[in-house]
Amino acid sequence: MVRALLDEGDEVFVLARRPMPFQHPRLHPLGADDTDANALQPGAFDRGVVWIHGTALEAPSQQVRGPCWHVLESAATNPARPGSQRRERFAALGNDDREVILGFVVEGNGSRWLTDEEISAGVLHALHHDLKRHVIGGVEPWSARP
Repeated sequence: MVRALLDEGDEVFVLARRPMPFQHPRLHPLGADDTDANALQPGAFDRGVVWIHGTALEAPSQQVRGPCWHVLESAATNPARPGSQRRERFAALGNDDREVILGFVVEGNGSRWLTDEEISAGVLHALHHDLKRHVIGGVEPWSARP
């Protein structure tokens, strides 16, 4: 996905704990700890994609002045899971937060998780079409999860 955004001419800032496997003049790696809500200072990014596992889920979206897509695991749609109030927390920040839900693919007699390519294509689809909520793959029936 990062390469695709670079190919489209975007300046791309990547907040990651591991170094990027390649360099590009418009690629700007930012090292930080995603469990530290104070690791980022307020900034002005036009849009953001956040795929984070940690306790500081709101921190990156506070740095984005435009739409911010949160990439969420399929468990976000688990009918047995009590509400996390995730949407309410982001709404309280006054941000234009959106969701990309990672589902699964049913094939033949089984199912599988999405590939990296399917995830990248799905997130890019959400960005290009300015979607508020996008599910990549399927999330039902819940019992079909791999």
